[in-house]
Amino acid sequence: MNITIEEIDSASMRLIGYTPQPSFVVHFRSAAFSGIARLVPALERAEDCLGMEFGVEITQGSVTQFGVLDQAAMNAVEALDTPGSFKVTGMLESQSVYSDPSAQRHAFIMAGEACFCLSEEEMGGVWPEPGSTVAFVAHDVTLWDEAL
Repeated sequence: MNITIEEIDSASMRLIGYTPQPSFVVHFRSAAFSGIARLVPALERAEDCLGMEFGVEITQGSVTQFGVLDQAAMNAVEALDTPGSFKVTGMLESQSVYSDPSAQRHAFIMAGEACFCLSEEEMGGVWPEPGSTVAFVAHDVTLWDEAL
């Protein structure tokens, strides 16, 4: 998904990820949605991100209110009052296939051009079929610069 950075708080730097990377609170916009999230940029100086467009992958710290909808709904991502939280309605596009029964399964949810990857645990143990319409709230959303 492509985003444009409208504001960045360079004082909000926090290291995140398995190999800790600097992240910053940003206000962004995209064709799919806009709001406040953390950005992990490939650029060294946070200030250089202002006004720039990035291709990003989306992750979330947690998911609540996951459910499968009985009927198709418009794919949408809507910013909530809590910064970094978004209400997502989308289609389950695909699922990971695993050969190890103890491995965590994942599903890929498309909401417009935004793609969210949810674990079976984040979906509350529910495992919908591809093509199902689902809704959930994604909290602590982070946008990872694809250039990393």
